[in-house]
Amino acid sequence: MKKYIATVIAGVALLGACKDSTAVPDYNNPSLSDIIGKPLTKIGLQNLITGYHDAQRASLGIAPANYIVFGEVMARDGYRTDASESRYVNEFLNGTPDPSAFSGGGNWTAFMRDIRAANTILEALPSIPASEGVTAQQTSAVKGMVRTMKAIDYYKALEYRDTLGVPIALDVPLGAPLAPIICKPKVSAYVSALLDSAYTDLQAGGSTFPVKLPPGFAGFNTPATFALFNRGWKGKVELYRALDHAAPTGATGFTNAVAAINASYIDTTDPAQIGKGVYFTFSTNTGDTPNQLVDGNLHLNPQVSDSLQPGDRRGSKIIAVTPATIQGLTYKSNFRVIQTDPIGYLKNEELILLRAQAEVGLNDLPSALLDVNYVRANAGGLGNLLPFVSATQAIDAILREKRYSLLFESAQRLVDLRAYGRLNNTYFVQERPGDIFLKALPIPQTEADARKGDLTVVCN
Repeated sequence: MKKYIATVIAGVALLGACKDSTAVPDYNNPSLSDIIGKPLTKIGLQNLITGYHDAQRASLGIAPANYIVFGEVMARDGYRTDASESRYVNEFLNGTPDPSAFSGGGNWTAFMRDIRAANTILEALPSIPASEGVTAQQTSAVKGMVRTMKAIDYYKALEYRDTLGVPIALDVPLGAPLAPIICKPKVSAYVSALLDSAYTDLQAGGSTFPVKLPPGFAGFNTPATFALFNRGWKGKVELYRALDHAAPTGATGFTNAVAAINASYIDTTDPAQIGKGVYFTFSTNTGDTPNQLVDGNLHLNPQVSDSLQPGDRRGSKIIAVTPATIQGLTYKSNFRVIQTDPIGYLKNEELILLRAQAEVGLNDLPSALLDVNYVRANAGGLGNLLPFVSATQAIDAILREKRYSLLFESAQRLVDLRAYGRLNNTYFVQERPGDIFLKALPIPQTEADARKGDLTVVCN
């Protein structure tokens, strides 16, 4: 996937570049006028879909994206120490993030941009003429795929704003009044419903997409198999709706989570499928993007290596280094990664542990134990745990497995610690005086300014 393709989405999502002539759309550098109100070609659709996925991949890694790094620092799995950039420590661990800087305003623009891009693609999609050879079924399939990815963008934006909320009515013309900021329970319900609508589109999508998906979607590149990916995300969203600290859906949410995950590609019968799933892929080819987590300033909290059980194969993600203290933080290991390593987007290993969390919520501790032990055996090479005697013990075990199975893959650890009330000095050592245990990022200053300071959260 070429790096320059991301500019397609930047152009579609924002204002686009000026051009001397609009007679022939340039899909490598489009303006909105190239897309809306004009027939979309199959090649143009391919470029837009590729660009959309590439923009999502670009949201990972180091500044200005920081989706993974911010989450792992806030969740105390990792540190980022940089003599020329102290905010990863001074604002995330020892102060208040500045909403006017990349620290406080991070993980907002990228997802708002991607949602706008998804809406633009969906608006342009019906304009493909029959002469392009894209059937009505294939149009439905693309619609289902884009709406699934759009739902994930909303979910990721919400991961970092939590109770501060995010706007959801973004499918309006540029220049229209700003959409209200909606409370977390309503945003989560919207994401869940959007995934269901996308699932319906995928079921009506026939047997093939009219476009090629990125390499990381191998095995999930037909409407039917992509629908399994959709159900996995549906289960994940339903789990955290059930755990929401302001308006939990409780047993209903846990039941819905288990049902959706069981309808996905979860597999606890074939150990070879433990890593099956969708991935972000990277390369060092000219014009493409390497894995941005290759960063000498990224270190692991000593708790990560200290808590690793002997013989755990997932310890291969951890590399011991000479102990050092920088900016008041002491570390002795780094995250092991090379430039071509993929990053899991949603894999079987995570689905099994998500189901275990939902099973604990339903007080089905025996089923949760089976799922936890399956991951321990087939991902970690570890022996079975004894039966759980309480829900707390079960969650302790699940979160430990998730830490090592999903290390530096997403913001899942931040979400879990927050959901279970564990992001505090009961569970973590305060590395520096005044440690704040940051649970969410503020609404960016630019967004506040555009709203004239009114960040009222609407919950009706």
